[in-house]
Amino acid sequence: MNVSRRFVDWAGLIAVVAIALVVRFHSITVPVVWYDEAYSLLLADGSPSYIWSTTARDVHPPLYYVLLHYWMLLFGNGVLSARSLSTLADVGTLLLCIKLMSVVATRRATWIAAVLLALLPISVRYSQEIRMYTLLGFWLMGATVALVYWVNSPQRKHFAILYVLLMTAAFYTHYFAALCVLVHWLFWWQVRGLSIRAWVLANSAIVALYLPWVPNLSHQLLQGEGLEWIPRLTWQSVLTVGWQFTAISDSVPALSWWRVVATLLILACVVLVMMEDQPKRRYRVLLVSYFWVPVLCVLLLSLFKPLFFARYLAFAAVALPLIVALALDSWSRRFRTSVFAVVALLVFGEFQGLQAVYAQTDEMGGTDVRQQGRLDILATGIAQQSRSDDVIVIDGLFWYLPFMYYNTSGIQPRIYVYKSSTGETWGPSRFGGWALVSQRAVDRSFNDFSALDLTAKRVWWITGITKAEHSRLFPKDWKQTLSLRGGYVEARLFTLDGTPTSREADARPFLTQQPPH
Repeated sequence: MNVSRRFVDWAGLIAVVAIALVVRFHSITVPVVWYDEAYSLLLADGSPSYIWSTTARDVHPPLYYVLLHYWMLLFGNGVLSARSLSTLADVGTLLLCIKLMSVVATRRATWIAAVLLALLPISVRYSQEIRMYTLLGFWLMGATVALVYWVNSPQRKHFAILYVLLMTAAFYTHYFAALCVLVHWLFWWQVRGLSIRAWVLANSAIVALYLPWVPNLSHQLLQGEGLEWIPRLTWQSVLTVGWQFTAISDSVPALSWWRVVATLLILACVVLVMMEDQPKRRYRVLLVSYFWVPVLCVLLLSLFKPLFFARYLAFAAVALPLIVALALDSWSRRFRTSVFAVVALLVFGEFQGLQAVYAQTDEMGGTDVRQQGRLDILATGIAQQSRSDDVIVIDGLFWYLPFMYYNTSGIQPRIYVYKSSTGETWGPSRFGGWALVSQRAVDRSFNDFSALDLTAKRVWWITGITKAEHSRLFPKDWKQTLSLRGGYVEARLFTLDGTPTSREADARPFLTQQPPH
């Protein structure tokens, strides 16, 4: 019987991992590289020392970029290879969650959680992005598993060492790792399976290993830049927090009360889980707090400074399938047959979220740009039609970084710096994306077309299509001869004499094509 059960478990594990890989690699190359991903790719192209110094002028720690640097050395910087680092990190998190559930829950709950987590839309969404969110989830879930094993076997010191290393890696990946520290301290205080001396020593080791980055962290906090884009907290975002971590789809209107249902169902599962009076209840508290402690802390902090954004808490969202699985496992003791129907209904709901991910209609940050910011089309067209003495001007840093990833023209673009009616300019600076831009590019930025010294006869102007008002800024002798539109962005070719060549005229049909939907 044990041999048969072991065979079934291994077969189930292989099936779940296969499903997870399929849904995460499906359409992974379809979204266009956008600003955040371009930042990761261009930064990781530098040396580890360059990454360390440049990241110090951003809002995140450097470890993800360093690992991406070596990953690209092995597999290249193509979209598939670069995004696969996030994908494999997320599948690794899935395996760690299965391991954790096998220790703290029943076999039935473990496999329900495995299926639901393999299809979790928010995990799939960020496993297809060249950012650090799934890697953070891998470190933190690994640290949580190590902590559980350490609590169960305090004499086995290698679990303590593993916990220290994984938590240190998490801190060097994203600052929200600190939220998981609160979860672990709550768990330690509840179980008291470790001595105060051992626990304090482990946490002190994490702090000691993190000290080299502390000066840069202090500088970033004092700078206070990079998070201005996060919207202010509203009652709507609080009540629909469950929707933001599960459905992530725009299929239901933003003001609909149906969006609150997801939050209510999650809370109902929490109540059902916590009502169970069992020897392993402490582990139930761990899983519940793994999601709710980070979320509630960020919601409270957002009352003073906007910080709540679902992707920053994607690491906590992996606990939701675990909580639901525990609740369904408890429910199955009374209503065994209905559990299968509920699981089927949840899987159906997750497939709706996956469709939103693949169709790029989810409500996660940057999705619309990943669909419609077709700088790949622009870069291809310009590379085919440009001349060596052409000038490329890009309207702002937001389009500049992804264009530089796709650019094969051999021309170093210039950056137009937006100047508001009050005279305030948005860049260049020594912080954020500007810290990544080479000094040559900074020297080539400008905010006054009349001061633009042109020796060439042709200028490519790249901008968002909503900024047609910039046309009035162009010198009078600029005559538009071609246009290339890729969703939200457009490239217009200007000639100073206003006479297009025959090659340019022949290229018009290609240059005005729209990206497929």
